[in-house]
Amino acid sequence: METSLSFRATLNGGSASQISHAEMDYATIDGWLDRQSLVDRKIPAAAVAKEKVPSGLSEWQRKKIIRYVDENFDTKLRVSDLSEQVRLSVSRFSKGFNVTFGRPPYDYVLSRRIEAAKYLIASTDEPLSQIAHACGLSDQAHLSKVFKRLVGTTPLKWRRNAPVSATRRWDCLRDIHTSLAY
Repeated sequence: METSLSFRATLNGGSASQISHAEMDYATIDGWLDRQSLVDRKIPAAAVAKEKVPSGLSEWQRKKIIRYVDENFDTKLRVSDLSEQVRLSVSRFSKGFNVTFGRPPYDYVLSRRIEAAKYLIASTDEPLSQIAHACGLSDQAHLSKVFKRLVGTTPLKWRRNAPVSATRRWDCLRDIHTSLAY
C-alpha cells in the first residue's frame, strides 16, 4: 500500500526524473504480473519453456545391463557396478534406468533374482535355503518375503503348482544347477 501511495505522490508532485523512474518501475512490475498471470493460467506447454525430462538408456546400454544382471544376479550388485558397465555416473544412470525400465535398479535386480528362483524352485528339488543363496538372496526367509511380495504366493506353493516354463530358459542357471547338485 505504501508503494502505491509513493507512486501517486511521485506522479502528482515529483520531478520529471522521479516520474520517469516511477513509470519504469510500474512498467516492470506490470510486465512481471502479466507473465505471472500467464503461468497461473497454465498456458500450453509449447509456449512455456520445456521442462527437462531425463532421457533413458540407449539400446546398447539397456542390453548390456540386462546381460550383466542376468549373469551376476547371484553376486552383490551395486548401482555403482551397474553404472560402470555403461560408463555413466551413478546419478545419471539411476535416472536413465528409471526412464528405461520404469523402476529403480534395486527393484529390477530383485525381480530378476526372483525369476531365477522361480526357475530353480520349479526345476529342482533343492532346499529353498540353497536356492536363496544361489540367487543372491541372504537366506530362505529373505527369499520367502521377497517372493511372496513379487509373485503373490510362497515359494513352496510355487514349487507345488508351477511347471518349468519352456519359454523362459535360464542358461546362466545351468552352472548353478549343477553346483547345487554337488
